[in-house]
Amino acid sequence: MDKLKATYHKLDLKYEGGETSNEAMNRIISVVEDIVESHATHTVIVAHGGIISLLLHYYDQSFGFEQWKELSNPDVYELNISDQATRYTRLWDNR
Repeated sequence: MDKLKATYHKLDLKYEGGETSNEAMNRIISVVEDIVESHATHTVIVAHGGIISLLLHYYDQSFGFEQWKELSNPDVYELNISDQATRYTRLWDNR
């Protein structure tokens, strides 16, 4: 857990055989940008919690390791991207 936590604080930290958080974040952001450019009205992205947390971190710098720990399995977020703002809402209620 300490090594994973470090990757949220040092986004360019890379362990042998892996990728940095920045590399992973850029990978998912590229997918989202392609979706936005396609003008699709509704799209579902299915991914593991680590990549989802990095996606949300891209739009909200306060979303990090502690928020990742609070994700449930499964979990569902809605991401709304417009010219004015990008917002996300947690839809899943794991209580």
